[in-house]
Amino acid sequence: MFFNIQWENPSTVNVNDEPVFHCSQSIVLPLRCGILFESSLNNSRLNRSILKLSIGDYLHMKLFEAVHQDLFTVLASPNRDLYASALEVLFEAYHDNLRIPESSLYSMLRGKLERQLAESTFEGEDIDDEELRDVSGRARFLMRKLCSRGWFEKERGKDFEEYIIVPGYSSKLMELFYELTHEETMRGYSYVFGTYSSLKVSQEGDNAYEKMTSIYNAYDNTQALIKLLKTVYHNVKRFFQLQIEMRDVNQVLASHYDEFGQRVIERYIRPLKIKDSVPKYRVPIQLILDEWLDDDGLLQAMSIAAFEDKRKDTLEQCRIDLLEKVFWVKEQYERMEIEYLEEIDLQVRRYTRATTQKIENLTNRDQNTRGNLNYLLNALSQSRRAGDLLDVIQPAFQLFSQTYISERSLWYRKRQTKREKTDPVLIEEESISEAAKAEANRLLDVKYGKDAVAAYVRRLFIHGDEAYSQNLLIDDDHEYLMSLLSVLNSTDQDSFYRTETLEGRHRQNAYTIPRFRLVRNKGD
Repeated sequence: MFFNIQWENPSTVNVNDEPVFHCSQSIVLPLRCGILFESSLNNSRLNRSILKLSIGDYLHMKLFEAVHQDLFTVLASPNRDLYASALEVLFEAYHDNLRIPESSLYSMLRGKLERQLAESTFEGEDIDDEELRDVSGRARFLMRKLCSRGWFEKERGKDFEEYIIVPGYSSKLMELFYELTHEETMRGYSYVFGTYSSLKVSQEGDNAYEKMTSIYNAYDNTQALIKLLKTVYHNVKRFFQLQIEMRDVNQVLASHYDEFGQRVIERYIRPLKIKDSVPKYRVPIQLILDEWLDDDGLLQAMSIAAFEDKRKDTLEQCRIDLLEKVFWVKEQYERMEIEYLEEIDLQVRRYTRATTQKIENLTNRDQNTRGNLNYLLNALSQSRRAGDLLDVIQPAFQLFSQTYISERSLWYRKRQTKREKTDPVLIEEESISEAAKAEANRLLDVKYGKDAVAAYVRRLFIHGDEAYSQNLLIDDDHEYLMSLLSVLNSTDQDSFYRTETLEGRHRQNAYTIPRFRLVRNKGD
């Protein structure tokens, strides 16, 4: 969201080429959500001013009719650090409690800001001597000042106790301040997967409302993802600027590994590459949306669901809105890798290369003992006359060879050798005589033939016409094979029994068989 702000003269400010308000030496700062905050250089109170914001279409909004006219004066005062800390305490109380007693907020301010309250001079503030006397009075003044400037209001409860009421604009601004100062609240590994899972779940069902909702969720997630990618891109650029001002090697290393490594790589880059990977889910997302676009009946049903949900005023507008969002999501995923991910990767590589060069430059240019030693060791490692040079500098430096043992010290990678070509070795197979084959078949028929299996099953039917697999005694391989053959032979036409398969498996000793029941046929 961009605002074209120009000074026309010392008392007129133009926004989007239109005069908006008149003030004396004012600065207009663009912040998140398209809200423009105004801070006077001479700390004078501003009259109600009308700011015109360009958000898509021209949406006209009178900022200081929506918020208290003196809301931002506490952040422009000499004690702005104290007020910022007090707003953080107020947001904590608002976040943790539904009802905030005035006494609770007073105790929190006094306990958490005791040192700041004691050290503040309150110069230029309308604080009386009694309030300035101790920390308790200063905490009461802090509450009175924030309340008078519109950050919170008071109401009396049924128990005749005063309670704090936080207006909507105040809670939104405090949440914004918290997000700006606590970057860990943002995460970058759920937007793509959230889009895919929402579309996939709704695709498996037949509910048009769920499919319609998943399209709007996909649109919102994709917008949030693009916003996140822009944040990552500009964060990398910010580390470029921070690096330029650094003059110490340790400072550069700390910034690269502690700040950049944790705040950018671990928090955003790795999730975008692994957990929330665009290349991984891009094709499945596009396939689901293409399938829905080809189904006119489904589009009509989703349009009806959107109209019933009052997404737009007419059924046709709902259909157009759904199509626009589907095509927009498809287009963003089509160009996201090239326009966003590759640009971010390029920035990360440039930053890493610049950091490496910065460290080398600072190390080589260091004129102390460390820098000289680094230069000397590089010269020794690159010179063929290292032995002669070592003898020359030995009186000045005592250099020793240092080695170490590690878990790989006793292990060498196998060297690949070229296999020499040799004559093939002929393998002669001994032929089995017909007599031996006949004897083997005879033994199998005697031990595992149909007659042997039938005799095994008849022994199972001694006590009745049914036998269950869990009642079989399977102690060796022979019993195990017989139990399996009994199931196989039950399908023969002349079989005197049948098999009924049951759910689950039965394990006995070291053998596992499916659960079944053998039932004797009637008349056999």
